[in-house]
Amino acid sequence: MHASRHRATLRLLTFAAFGALALTGCGGTTEGPAAPSSPVETTATATAPAAENPFAGTKQFVTTDRAWTEGGLTRLSVRSAEKKVNTQFDTWEIVPGTGEFVTVTLAKDARVLLTVPIRGDDTPGTSGGEPLPTSQAEFVTLLTQLDPRTREGAGLDLSFDGEGRVTKVQSLYKP
Repeated sequence: MHASRHRATLRLLTFAAFGALALTGCGGTTEGPAAPSSPVETTATATAPAAENPFAGTKQFVTTDRAWTEGGLTRLSVRSAEKKVNTQFDTWEIVPGTGEFVTVTLAKDARVLLTVPIRGDDTPGTSGGEPLPTSQAEFVTLLTQLDPRTREGAGLDLSFDGEGRVTKVQSLYKP
Protein backbone atom coordinates (compact mmCIF):
# COMPACT_ATOMS: atom_id res chain seq x y z
CA MET A 1 0.00 0.00 0.00
CA HIS A 2 2.84 2.38 0.87
CA ALA A 3 4.49 1.87 -2.54
CA SER A 4 1.21 2.65 -4.28
CA ARG A 5 0.90 6.00 -2.48
CA HIS A 6 4.54 6.74 -3.21
CA ARG A 7 4.04 6.17 -6.97
CA ALA A 8 0.85 8.27 -6.96
CA THR A 9 2.71 11.08 -5.20
CA LEU A 10 5.57 10.91 -7.71
CA ARG A 11 3.11 11.04 -10.62
CA LEU A 12 1.41 14.08 -9.09
CA LEU A 13 4.73 15.85 -8.55
CA THR A 14 5.87 15.03 -12.09
CA PHE A 15 2.60 16.36 -13.49
CA ALA A 16 2.94 19.54 -11.43
CA ALA A 17 6.54 20.06 -12.59
CA PHE A 18 5.67 19.60 -16.26
CA GLY A 19 2.66 21.87 -15.83
CA ALA A 20 4.84 24.58 -14.32
CA LEU A 21 7.32 24.26 -17.20
CA ALA A 22 4.53 24.54 -19.74
CA LEU A 23 3.03 27.60 -18.05
CA THR A 24 6.32 29.45 -17.73
CA GLY A 25 7.66 28.47 -21.14
CA CYS A 26 10.85 27.13 -19.54
CA GLY A 27 12.54 24.06 -20.86
CA GLY A 28 11.46 24.54 -24.47
CA THR A 29 13.31 25.56 -27.57
CA THR A 30 13.38 29.06 -28.98
CA GLU A 31 11.87 27.94 -32.25
CA GLY A 32 8.14 27.97 -32.84
CA PRO A 33 5.45 29.47 -30.63
CA ALA A 34 6.31 29.81 -26.97
CA ALA A 35 3.93 28.93 -24.21
CA PRO A 36 1.36 31.66 -23.56
CA SER A 37 2.33 34.03 -20.80
CA SER A 38 -0.09 34.82 -18.06
CA PRO A 39 -1.03 38.43 -17.37
CA VAL A 40 0.53 40.06 -14.33
CA GLU A 41 -1.17 42.89 -12.49
CA THR A 42 0.73 46.03 -13.48
CA THR A 43 0.78 48.55 -10.68
CA ALA A 44 4.43 49.65 -10.43
CA THR A 45 6.74 51.32 -12.89
CA ALA A 46 10.03 49.84 -13.96
CA THR A 47 11.89 52.78 -12.46
CA ALA A 48 10.80 51.78 -8.93
CA PRO A 49 13.17 49.75 -6.74
CA ALA A 50 13.21 46.04 -7.54
CA ALA A 51 11.35 45.17 -4.32
CA GLU A 52 8.43 47.31 -5.50
CA ASN A 53 8.65 46.25 -9.14
CA PRO A 54 6.67 43.15 -10.13
CA PHE A 55 8.59 42.88 -13.43
CA ALA A 56 12.13 42.67 -11.98
CA GLY A 57 13.85 39.51 -13.20
CA THR A 58 10.85 38.32 -15.23
CA LYS A 59 9.67 37.94 -18.80
CA GLN A 60 6.37 39.53 -19.75
CA PHE A 61 4.17 39.57 -22.81
CA VAL A 62 2.66 43.02 -23.36
CA THR A 63 1.00 45.39 -25.77
CA THR A 64 2.02 49.03 -25.99
CA ASP A 65 0.32 52.28 -26.78
CA ARG A 66 3.42 54.43 -27.21
CA ALA A 67 7.21 54.67 -27.09
CA TRP A 68 9.44 57.67 -26.61
CA THR A 69 12.94 58.77 -25.65
CA GLU A 70 13.41 60.86 -22.53
CA GLY A 71 16.66 61.82 -20.84
CA GLY A 72 18.59 59.53 -23.17
CA LEU A 73 16.49 56.50 -22.22
CA THR A 74 13.86 54.66 -24.25
CA ARG A 75 10.53 54.26 -22.51
CA LEU A 76 7.46 52.21 -23.35
CA SER A 77 3.93 52.47 -22.07
CA VAL A 78 2.84 48.83 -21.73
CA ARG A 79 0.11 46.63 -20.35
CA SER A 80 0.19 42.88 -19.79
CA ALA A 81 -1.47 40.81 -22.49
CA GLU A 82 -1.91 37.17 -23.42
CA LYS A 83 -0.81 35.32 -26.51
CA LYS A 84 -2.56 32.24 -27.80
CA VAL A 85 -1.60 29.97 -30.68
CA ASN A 86 -3.99 30.18 -33.62
CA THR A 87 -3.61 26.64 -34.96
CA GLN A 88 -5.82 27.32 -37.98
CA PHE A 89 -3.30 29.74 -39.47
CA ASP A 90 -0.15 28.82 -37.46
CA THR A 91 0.10 32.34 -36.06
CA TRP A 92 -0.55 34.10 -32.78
CA GLU A 93 -3.74 35.60 -31.44
CA ILE A 94 -3.07 38.52 -29.13
CA VAL A 95 -5.51 39.18 -26.30
CA PRO A 96 -4.88 42.69 -24.94
CA GLY A 97 -5.03 43.18 -21.19
CA THR A 98 -7.51 45.49 -19.54
CA GLY A 99 -5.36 47.02 -16.80
CA GLU A 100 -3.70 50.39 -16.81
CA PHE A 101 -0.66 51.10 -18.96
CA VAL A 102 2.60 51.45 -17.02
CA THR A 103 5.90 52.93 -18.08
CA VAL A 104 8.94 50.68 -18.41
CA THR A 105 12.47 51.76 -19.26
CA LEU A 106 14.85 49.98 -21.62
CA ALA A 107 18.40 49.41 -20.43
CA LYS A 108 20.88 51.37 -22.55
CA ASP A 109 22.19 48.12 -24.04
CA ALA A 110 18.78 46.43 -24.45
CA ARG A 111 18.43 44.23 -27.55
CA VAL A 112 15.51 45.02 -29.83
CA LEU A 113 14.39 42.31 -32.28
CA LEU A 114 11.53 43.16 -34.61
CA THR A 115 9.20 41.16 -36.84
CA VAL A 116 6.21 42.12 -38.98
CA PRO A 117 4.10 44.22 -38.42
CA ILE A 118 6.37 46.56 -36.43
CA ARG A 119 9.39 46.46 -38.75
CA GLY A 120 7.29 46.37 -41.92
CA ASP A 121 7.76 43.73 -44.57
CA ASP A 122 10.21 45.43 -46.90
CA THR A 123 13.38 43.63 -45.78
CA PRO A 124 14.62 41.63 -48.79
CA GLY A 125 15.73 38.05 -48.24
CA THR A 126 13.99 37.56 -44.90
CA SER A 127 10.61 36.28 -43.81
CA GLY A 128 8.28 38.54 -41.85
CA GLY A 129 8.56 36.23 -38.86
CA GLU A 130 12.34 36.42 -38.65
CA PRO A 131 13.29 38.76 -35.78
CA LEU A 132 15.85 41.29 -36.97
CA PRO A 133 17.93 43.49 -34.64
CA THR A 134 17.30 47.21 -34.70
CA SER A 135 18.34 50.21 -32.64
CA GLN A 136 16.19 51.58 -29.87
CA ALA A 137 15.80 54.85 -31.77
CA GLU A 138 14.59 53.03 -34.90
CA PHE A 139 12.19 50.99 -32.76
CA VAL A 140 10.64 54.18 -31.34
CA THR A 141 10.33 55.63 -34.85
CA LEU A 142 8.74 52.47 -36.31
CA LEU A 143 6.32 52.07 -33.42
CA THR A 144 5.30 55.74 -33.57
CA GLN A 145 4.63 55.50 -37.33
CA LEU A 146 2.32 52.48 -37.00
CA ASP A 147 -1.42 52.90 -37.37
CA PRO A 148 -2.84 52.99 -33.79
CA ARG A 149 -4.95 49.86 -34.36
CA THR A 150 -1.91 47.94 -35.63
CA ARG A 151 0.20 49.19 -32.72
CA GLU A 152 -2.48 48.13 -30.18
CA GLY A 153 -2.61 44.66 -31.74
CA ALA A 154 1.15 44.16 -31.80
CA GLY A 155 2.58 42.05 -28.99
CA LEU A 156 6.00 42.31 -27.41
CA ASP A 157 7.96 39.82 -25.34
CA LEU A 158 9.97 41.78 -22.77
CA SER A 159 12.79 40.46 -20.57
CA PHE A 160 13.61 42.41 -17.40
CA ASP A 161 16.78 42.51 -15.34
CA GLY A 162 16.82 42.42 -11.53
CA GLU A 163 16.36 46.20 -11.40
CA GLY A 164 13.25 46.13 -13.58
CA ARG A 165 14.86 47.52 -16.74
CA VAL A 166 13.98 45.93 -20.07
CA THR A 167 17.00 44.03 -21.43
CA LYS A 168 15.32 42.52 -24.50
CA VAL A 169 12.34 43.44 -26.65
CA GLN A 170 11.09 41.01 -29.26
CA SER A 171 8.00 41.70 -31.29
CA LEU A 172 5.60 38.88 -31.98
CA TYR A 173 5.14 37.99 -35.63
CA LYS A 174 1.64 38.76 -36.82
CA PRO A 175 0.95 38.81 -40.56
